[in-house]
Amino acid sequence: MTVPAFPLSAPFRIDQVTQAPGLLVGLFVAEGLLAMLLHLAAVRGWRRLWWGALGMLLTLVAVFFTLASWGNSDTTRFSHFLQTDPALAPPEPLWRLLGPLILLLPYRMAAVQGLVAAGFAAAPALLARLWGVPAWAGWWALLITTSPMLRGFLQNAHTRQALASLLLLPLFLQTARLLSLPRRWLGLGVVLSALTHNTFVLNLPLSLSPLLLRVPELAARLRGPDAAAADPATPAPALPWLRRAAPWLLLLAALCLFLLVAPEALNRFLDYAQDDYYNRYPVRRVVGRLQRALFFGLLLGCLQRRLTPLALLRCPITVLLLGFGLLYVGVQQSIAHLWLPQITSRLADGVGFLLLILYLAWLRRHRCLWCVLPALYVTLQYWLEGRLLPSGSLLCGRNDEFLCIPDRWPWQVRY
Repeated sequence: MTVPAFPLSAPFRIDQVTQAPGLLVGLFVAEGLLAMLLHLAAVRGWRRLWWGALGMLLTLVAVFFTLASWGNSDTTRFSHFLQTDPALAPPEPLWRLLGPLILLLPYRMAAVQGLVAAGFAAAPALLARLWGVPAWAGWWALLITTSPMLRGFLQNAHTRQALASLLLLPLFLQTARLLSLPRRWLGLGVVLSALTHNTFVLNLPLSLSPLLLRVPELAARLRGPDAAAADPATPAPALPWLRRAAPWLLLLAALCLFLLVAPEALNRFLDYAQDDYYNRYPVRRVVGRLQRALFFGLLLGCLQRRLTPLALLRCPITVLLLGFGLLYVGVQQSIAHLWLPQITSRLADGVGFLLLILYLAWLRRHRCLWCVLPALYVTLQYWLEGRLLPSGSLLCGRNDEFLCIPDRWPWQVRY
């Protein structure tokens, strides 16, 4: 079915799509096999094989999400307008800059979505390597990319918002003291995130929220070297002034970016608040199943390591995990009770992503990595039985649907 002109309202994708459950299941199973290969290569110490398997896994993730995202409205709309009417294309500076390059990619914005999904798979995999547990890299990557908490980011093609959140992950890891990274990379991530999507003004406070646990330490630094000298228990600072001031300069630059983006973000906030649309993905049953599986994994870890409530409260990662868990529940309640769901539903994926990263960090910190298996089972079972196998019954061509893949090669597509 075709039309003479591009539609002006959703659903935008009405042709050039088809069902392919066999192909998608095959790609999904191949990702699982590569995760097993990563585990085996890490256990045996085959470093080159590990990196090769990781490259293949990320490639398959990119291909899978490129094909599966082809039938989404935003993917189709922006792929069309990038060429025909750039004024209706993504308005953020980064996308205006990348527009000519996106036009060269196969399937255009669908390929961008695939690359962003590969980035979400690469983040936990590389963290597993840096944290000294490379055997779990593939399983962690699958947990993130199949999580129903990230349905908006990865299955509904919220590509720009997803990339903006991913670019702030290094800053979050630094402020949570989960990883030490060069400040230039942190600054680059903050700048690119600000240029990617207006939700930067909300994502930035989330990424800086771990600093709340370090208020006493920061207050001691603000008192300066005189106070440190007066307190014999506090060592005198040995770093040059510029190096000590670098975090504050970075914070000042982030604040300037925040103020630069804030007016446009406020306009977008008012538009969203007046819109009737909001998604209910965070309150679906499968998300509740995943939350129970995550809690069960934590309980198993506490039993294995014999962690008392007092020991848990003394662990900063536990406190952060609890805080983000409560924040995600708050988002769910706002959607269920219609407390400005037009806004909170768009924040759910970003909060869920950081929650899952903290969960993995907690498992690594307390050396109970196998406790990820209940959550991993829920996500893989849901994808295979709830999403991929039934995709043969999707009405591809009548509505915009995830898992409706292109019915032709990239050079045969009519945009």
